[in-house]
Amino acid sequence: MNRSAWTIRTIMFSSFCLLTSSLAAQEVRIAQPDDVPFDQIVLRDKGDTYVISIRPLVLPKGKFWDTMKETDLVRMVTDDDRTLEVKRKFVTSYVKFPQLLLNEADRLTKGGKLDAAYDYFDRMMADYPQYDGLAAALSGYLYENAKVSFRNENYSEALGFLEEAKSYRPPVDNLDTAISAAADKLLGIYIANEEFSAARDLLSRLSQKRFGELAAVTKWTTYLEAEAAKKRDEAQRLLTAGDLNAAFIAAKRMRLIYSDVSGGSQLSEEIAKRFPFIRVGITAPGVSADTTSLTFAATRDRRLLHRCLTEMIAFGADGGQYASPFGTLGRSAGGVEFSLLFRNPSEAYSCSTQLLTQPAASPRLSMLQECLKYVEFENGRELHVQLESPHVRPEALARIEIGAELPEAIPYVDKTSGDLRRLVVNPDYSLRTPTQPHAIELQSYPFSNRALSALRSGQIDIVDRLFPTLVDDAQADNSLVVDYYRMPSVHFLAPNYDNPFMQSATFRRGLLYAINRSAILNSRLLGDHEIRGCHVISAPIPAGLEADDPAGYGYDNSIDSRPYEPEMSVTLFRLALLELEQQAEADGSQAPTMLKTLKIGHPDSEVSREAVTAIAKYLKRVGLEAEIVVTPSEAIRAADVGVDLLYVEASVQESLVDIPLLFQQCVPEDKQSRYLRAALRRLNEATNWTQVRERFWTVHRLAYDETTVIPLWQLRDYFVRSSEFGGVSRQPISLFQDVERWTAISLTPKKGN
Repeated sequence: MNRSAWTIRTIMFSSFCLLTSSLAAQEVRIAQPDDVPFDQIVLRDKGDTYVISIRPLVLPKGKFWDTMKETDLVRMVTDDDRTLEVKRKFVTSYVKFPQLLLNEADRLTKGGKLDAAYDYFDRMMADYPQYDGLAAALSGYLYENAKVSFRNENYSEALGFLEEAKSYRPPVDNLDTAISAAADKLLGIYIANEEFSAARDLLSRLSQKRFGELAAVTKWTTYLEAEAAKKRDEAQRLLTAGDLNAAFIAAKRMRLIYSDVSGGSQLSEEIAKRFPFIRVGITAPGVSADTTSLTFAATRDRRLLHRCLTEMIAFGADGGQYASPFGTLGRSAGGVEFSLLFRNPSEAYSCSTQLLTQPAASPRLSMLQECLKYVEFENGRELHVQLESPHVRPEALARIEIGAELPEAIPYVDKTSGDLRRLVVNPDYSLRTPTQPHAIELQSYPFSNRALSALRSGQIDIVDRLFPTLVDDAQADNSLVVDYYRMPSVHFLAPNYDNPFMQSATFRRGLLYAINRSAILNSRLLGDHEIRGCHVISAPIPAGLEADDPAGYGYDNSIDSRPYEPEMSVTLFRLALLELEQQAEADGSQAPTMLKTLKIGHPDSEVSREAVTAIAKYLKRVGLEAEIVVTPSEAIRAADVGVDLLYVEASVQESLVDIPLLFQQCVPEDKQSRYLRAALRRLNEATNWTQVRERFWTVHRLAYDETTVIPLWQLRDYFVRSSEFGGVSRQPISLFQDVERWTAISLTPKKGN
């Protein structure tokens, strides 16, 4: 024993008061959340009190401390390594480390220092979760947090704190009154904003937690039932009067407000059977005419106006999966023949006539006829198509519209009047189903957040595409179902090859270096969120939604995208001007002057607007002003709409067939290099998947080297629908892929995403 320890021990045996001089210098230690555990004892004698921090004592279980005799000695080690022995009668209290933490947490909470108190509760929950008094202290702490949130009008947060405070035992007093007050405020806001789904979810949650008798729950449940009953009665009156359209809208409003209102389900079912009707929110305007364009909007709308001989319905490990709406599709093992057994023999002749006609407006029909050997019938209902040489996906060549020869294959007839596009089911449509929507209205929204608000308020049933930054918000809403299209959209700038500068691969490459594609995509479009399948591309070819997605078979991942290098861009612009001047001198023509302004066109969609606005700013940094114009949704060739660059959102389904078609639509054949033309031709002649991949990589390399178009990025496109809206396939190829199976009302709505 060292001298100081021996001295203290000797003194303690004689008289406690003699310790005054040695202990007076000690300050009371305040427990900190990250401290090594220590305990504290309080010594008192003749009016003098001292608080000493000691290493935790190891005491027997039970009430050993309280049953000690006054003359019993307690030996302890202080936090500064001194050894003390003191009689039990001098120790007025002994506080263990968890209680020290809890005392400090309580002091900070009462002082309004809630952030500081959190660290203490966090340590307690991690190391002493069963400590006596912790649950009650947590309840009080959460109650104090709730009061702050309530004063700040953050009623949702306040309610969350209060509900959690209620879960601890014993809870603080008056929690039910506080919960009712916060719920009343929050429900009032939800209903004022017509967020009825959120209001119903909150009422349901409170009821499940045995808060169903609270004043706020009773008040707002009664209110919603009354409002829904008004719409129910209105819908019944309209139905009786024969106004099916208005009755449908009133019933939908009824279900939106309170779906469990008495008699509502039966009325909705009756109206839906008599008048199935769907409203679709579209974020890119509908196409103005029938078109074979591969743009997102044209691909979306085409399914409503035509059925194809074969249609891509999914994508698997072995490529696209195809079916025919007219019968059973089959193909030979060697890929030189495919057949179609028609359900209706009268349709076989019309389809064969379509195959044998001269190529007109359909580029896919032209591609098929180039490969045809012969077409024949068997038994008056089985169509056999023989190709000149094997093809890995012969069914993909037959994705041709046949409405011109078979009017009963047209699903909907355009009955638009005014700004709202309205399509009504063709009464002669041979593939019509009983539940199929009688009418579809396409309501255009310039911003998808407005479309999302309209969906939540019941004005529409489905939104064709969400801006990427809204996906998380929509997925968090239990009244909505969020899904994405199986194939990504491919975004690029198509040059106008009538412009001599755009004919220069050097100038086009300069444009590519001038645009910070990664910054635009990640910051402006994705909001700095990572969404798999959204990334910069080096050629206008889909790379698939995942790293191992078989749909990306045409994309060469070994080719890195060109970086953002504005200095390189300026140099290439000057080099392009020099090349054009030399060419003009050789031709004896007038040399062009350097471009100062570019006209950039884009469809009236939110993604393209945001992207083109950012692109214009980057071009300005390298000396090019941009004039931005809105072009038709189906526009895909820049020269056709009189712009220098056209922003294209392409929907590529089967790359093997669609990529050659995409180049054909965007770039005049005489402006394509002979190497690219040859590579595209050889691509269509591939007889196995190994050849397809190798030849696609050649196409990719040529498109990259020549900068045939200015590639930007690909996006995983999400759509969202009401949870009560049924019949939509998971991860469809296009929005209206299964429109015949859509149901306007589902009486057993599926919640969640």
